[in-house]
Amino acid sequence: MLGIDSEADVGVCRRKSVSLATQLGFDEVKTGEVAILVSEMVTNVLKHGGGRGKISIGKLTDESGRKAIEIICCDSGKGIPNLEKAIGDGYTEKDSLGIGLGTIRRFSDIFEVNPSREITDGLIESTHLFKHCLRVVKWVPTLSWKGTNRNLLIGAVSHSKPGETLNGDCYVVNHISGTKTIAAVVDGLGHGKDASMASGIVKEQILLKSNLSVDDLLRYVHHATKGTRGAVIGLVLIDTERNIIQFAGVGNIEGFVHSGDDKKSLISFGGILGHQIRTPRIYEYSFKPGDVICLYSDGLNSRWNPKEINWKEHPQKIAEDLVSQYTRLNDDTTVLIISYIA
Repeated sequence: MLGIDSEADVGVCRRKSVSLATQLGFDEVKTGEVAILVSEMVTNVLKHGGGRGKISIGKLTDESGRKAIEIICCDSGKGIPNLEKAIGDGYTEKDSLGIGLGTIRRFSDIFEVNPSREITDGLIESTHLFKHCLRVVKWVPTLSWKGTNRNLLIGAVSHSKPGETLNGDCYVVNHISGTKTIAAVVDGLGHGKDASMASGIVKEQILLKSNLSVDDLLRYVHHATKGTRGAVIGLVLIDTERNIIQFAGVGNIEGFVHSGDDKKSLISFGGILGHQIRTPRIYEYSFKPGDVICLYSDGLNSRWNPKEINWKEHPQKIAEDLVSQYTRLNDDTTVLIISYIA
């Protein structure tokens, strides 16, 4: 446990966190993220938390043996009156850029404001001098990149609304192992700069946090986009070893699995990432060689019939044909096609 009283404590706490992160097995990039987390937390105490506080930097192990660094920081300030605004980049009540809490949230796997007293026991003094706390947890990555999932063919098209420079839609495909791939189509609300910023944050965080389970990843990107215009998403984890996919959707991203003559719609729920979502529900579907996943934003109109598509063609051709024939002229459009080849 370390005290926070002056600018010198930023460096002291950062060095302790870097040392522990290295011992736990974080690579150079993730260790750098830990250093940023701690620097921002200590700086927030000095600038916004009354100028005094305490910080605990320790290790955490879950029931499966997974390791993490846990950081709990308490201050003597007045608390955070509007958490959602504070997390959004650009919000500040002091002479600063207002990006600290947003950075802390994006670089952590668990982010809690004022966790239970059992967790903060020993940091909160009986005098209640240090009564506002922030807890973050960052897990040591357990998955490593093992190359492209060679069982998948991928095609995608994403373009902005005619007349707009920035695209409010995006897609992401990340092979997290030789048999597992995470993919998504994201639509920032509206179009233009603000929509592009929201969808871009979701894409960035999916790439950074692909090792999380689908429901945890969905919750994570929801919190990461607080303070933005918001976005909707169709998120799928493909497992070609088990021949299944797991899907979770928020909002009006449409999707289905085409299997022979059968079409299984992917179920989404209402909501907006960054604003309000229901408890994530994960749906599991069979996904075998010959099957095709199709995900698309609402920039694609509903006048096309999946039965008229030759799903044996290359996914890139299918995506390009759909966009060229069925794009709305008043919105961004994204289509992602993933085929499972033997």
